[in-house]
Formats: sequence, C-alpha cells, structure tokens
Amino acid sequence: MRKIAFWLSVIFIFTIPWEGITIKGLGSVARLAGLLAFAVWINSILFTGKIRRLHPFHLIMFLFVLWNIITLFWTVSVNATMTRLQTYVQLVLLVWLIWDLFTTSDKVKIGHQAYVLGAYVSVWSTISNYLVGKTTGNSGRYSGFGFNSNGLAMILVIGIPIAWHLAVSASADESKKGNILRFINFGYVPPAIFAILLTASRTAVLSAMPAFWFMLGSITRLKPVSRLLIAVAAVGALIFLQPLVPQTSIDRLSTTSDELSGGDLNGRTQLWEIGIASFKEHPILGVGSGAYKSINSRKQVAHNTYLSVLVETGLVGFLLFGGMLFFAIHQVRYQDKWMTALWFTVFLSWAVGVSAMTWEYRKPTWLIMSLVVTGAHILVPRNSSEKTPVYSLELSSLSPSKMVTSDQKPLS
Repeated sequence: MRKIAFWLSVIFIFTIPWEGITIKGLGSVARLAGLLAFAVWINSILFTGKIRRLHPFHLIMFLFVLWNIITLFWTVSVNATMTRLQTYVQLVLLVWLIWDLFTTSDKVKIGHQAYVLGAYVSVWSTISNYLVGKTTGNSGRYSGFGFNSNGLAMILVIGIPIAWHLAVSASADESKKGNILRFINFGYVPPAIFAILLTASRTAVLSAMPAFWFMLGSITRLKPVSRLLIAVAAVGALIFLQPLVPQTSIDRLSTTSDELSGGDLNGRTQLWEIGIASFKEHPILGVGSGAYKSINSRKQVAHNTYLSVLVETGLVGFLLFGGMLFFAIHQVRYQDKWMTALWFTVFLSWAVGVSAMTWEYRKPTWLIMSLVVTGAHILVPRNSSEKTPVYSLELSSLSPSKMVTSDQKPLS
C-alpha cells in the first residue's frame, strides 16, 4: 500500500505546476490528487503501524501553522484567515507525505522528474494560448491554465535548474532510459524560457539568472561532444524563437531597469507602504493570516512574501517562517556538492522571485523545502556506513530502542 501511496504522491507533485486546472464542484486537480495520495498514505500507516520520525524542520513547520491558527483570535478578516488555514493544513500534509514516502535517493529523483514533467504541461498550455492569441486580459501577456502570468513564470523558472540537473546527471547513463530522460530534461529548457518570455514577467526573468549561471557553471560535467551539441542547439533555439517573442513582451521586459530604479513596480510600492504602516500598528501579532487584502482598499495581496508574512503574522510568524527556510537551506549541506549547487540555485531564484509575489502559501514553496529536507535525510540500513541521518519510528512504541538514528554528519 505504501508503494501505491508513493506513486500517487508522485502524481500529486506532477500536478503542482499546473494546479490552475479545476474541476467544477471538486476543486483543483492538484488538490484532488493530494487528497487521494493522503488517504492511501494514512491507510498504509494504519496497516503497518509505522511512520517516519519527524525532523526539527517539521516542528518549526507545525509551530508556524499553529501560530497562523492562533491569529484567528485577532484577525481583521475571519473568512480570509479560515481560507488560508485550510491551505496551510494541505501544505503540512504535502510535506509530511513526502517525508514519509520518499525514503531513497531514487524516489527523491522521481519527485524531481515529476515536477519537470508537470512544468512541461504548463509550458504547453502557455505556448498554446500564444498560438491562438489568447492573452491574460488586455495586457498582451500570456499564461496557462488560469495562472497569474508572474506565478506561472516562477513555476517554470524553478523547473529549469532541476531539469538541467537531471539531464546532466543522466549524461553518464548510456542506456535507452538514460538517453530518453536526458532528451526530456535538456528539451525542457528552451520552451520553458520561451514561455517565460511570453509571460513578460520581469521578476521571473531576474529570478532565472541564477539558473543560467548554474547551467554555465556545470557545463564542464558534460562530455565535449555533448557541450558542442548543446551550444549548437542553444544558438539554433535562439535564432528560431527570438523572432516569435511578441513585441509587447519585449517592450515590457525592457522596462525592468527603469522600474527597479525609479518606478512603482506596477503599483507594488504603494501596497508595501500600506503593509509597513500596518506592521507598525501590529508588530508582534500581525493582522491575521491571509488578511493582507483586508487592510488595503485595492483588496490585493502584498506581492512580497516576506512583507506578507510579517504583516499578517507579526514578528512571531515571521521568525517561524524564517526558521523553516533556515532549516531547509541548512539541510543542503548534507548533500553532495552537485546537489548543493542545485538547491542553492533554486533557493536563490525563489528568494528573488517571491520579493514581488505572495508565495508563502503556494505549493511550490513548500515542495522545494520538503524535497531539500527529505533529500538530505535518506533512510539507510542499520549496518550502512553512510553518514546520512536516518529517522524511523514505530507507532506501537515511543521507546528510544525503537528509534533508528544514524550519525548527523554532513556528506564529505
């Protein structure tokens, strides 16, 4: 049953990059996939009587969500807070599910691949809308599956270093499977970049820069022939795709420097000023989880994850959320240098992107943290000489003798 739960969770990860698709009366496809995976997982726990012992990261996660629940006592919008809490409960289940089921490096890699394949779906949706001339409103920008253009672009940006990492990692595998995966993952990058340009998201273009540096820095891991082929393919893609980028997208992206130096960032600075003023009035407790829309006349979110958490949950919530990020980033050191480079790149891209987006309650944010922590703590046999930390716990007993914990030293 755990095997079924694992593959259902893989399907869940696959749906996250295109969770904008909804079924009337049932909600998003990602939500349905998550509920199904969770139901089977719970049954597997009840059947085996075992569940993986949690990491300190999860304790901070629970405290953060608990604090959001407590804000119900003083929130300025009970409905908004209740809606946000439902989302946080689902995210906690996502993280816990992955932690308990993704117990080997191969399983974690499958999770990475599932995200890239899901991002392919959103790339296809965005390009399809471009081909039929379907823009988001009157902006001349494109998106897919009902996503906000900026949010979709960030989802695709996160997929670029993950896809590249998977492709380069498979470069030594000369089997048919290795060749197929290498083609799929290298093939993701050009259309993803094109789709990002179609969204005309200035924030996403900036957040993609670390991904480009990651690719350039890792090119030496490939054979000379592969480097040549990639260089030729890159030039060919540039020549073919550049004329296809709409002039409206080029014009908008060309204003990035001006917006950063003296613009209002599409009205964001006004929202931030309102948020800062609210924080000064409620510095410790905040105005309530999910209640940022209620403190401004435009009824908009903060468009800045850090400020959103600070204003809504106060200093207490901000420190807990920061603790989650710290623990997740800290776990990178338990992985090899190649994987470390990947996750630092992803976190840096995320950090840049969420400075103009409200992503503290979005699934990709929690998925990234979960995959990092899980990947750093792969389960190993009792007699293994590996130094990767291990946690397992039987529900039938909380005795220390039932716990298996390996040395928590970082990988050399």
